[in-house]
Amino acid sequence: MRWFLALLLCLASSTVLASSSRVYTGDPLPVLLPLGKERRIEIEGAQEVRVGLSAVLKESLRAESAGPHVWLTARDALSLQRVYLKTETELLVLKVRTDPQAPTEPLSITVDLKGSRSSPSFSPDRQPSYVALMRYAIQALYAPDYREDLVSKIRQVLIDEQPVALFRCRETYPSACGDAVESIPHAAWEALPYYITAVTVRNRLPESLTLDPRDLRGRFAASAIVHPRLEASGSVRDTTTVVLISSIPFEHAQ
Repeated sequence: MRWFLALLLCLASSTVLASSSRVYTGDPLPVLLPLGKERRIEIEGAQEVRVGLSAVLKESLRAESAGPHVWLTARDALSLQRVYLKTETELLVLKVRTDPQAPTEPLSITVDLKGSRSSPSFSPDRQPSYVALMRYAIQALYAPDYREDLVSKIRQVLIDEQPVALFRCRETYPSACGDAVESIPHAAWEALPYYITAVTVRNRLPESLTLDPRDLRGRFAASAIVHPRLEASGSVRDTTTVVLISSIPFEHAQ
């Protein structure tokens, strides 16, 4: 009987301590979350982890951190959402969503950026063109498996995902200012001496709207609008992405 009890204790201990492991290579890492249940994530080798959530996501996802551990609890059902984890040396991007079959076991993440396309080695004596930087940002957002190497070191950085007044009001032609659109930065990269920022722009009007780059507010060296015409609010094409390049961080250029 004594050996049987010992066996049960061992099995119970192994169940409690069971965890899965993943390797972060630079591309956004998919993570499934159970609805209403806490899941612990550990970043191997980190001393401290900070969590970055958009203002909207903070209402549906509770995040707590201590040391190398992060605890995520989905209050509501989530489609794919980006969660940023900042350690002393790296920025990790998770793509989280809820799933009825999501495991509740802890998740251990090891960072291995050697050979990652998101942190390539570039020639230090060449500067990237605006076109190359914009192409990289758009590919990173919409087709991360097909990103092209650039000619300068590039790394993703944290950004405050709070609404901004990206468009100015003009009297000479229709403008997407005021309450016409909602503009929220959602990704940023540093490729010195440049900074690249991707801003999600959503039409809030009941009719279609065409964005005009002349309305952009800020000190930007270049800009690109993925598709400038936005359909009425609530349609599948009421949202687009604006990519901005500046010589200073977005929060100072805007």
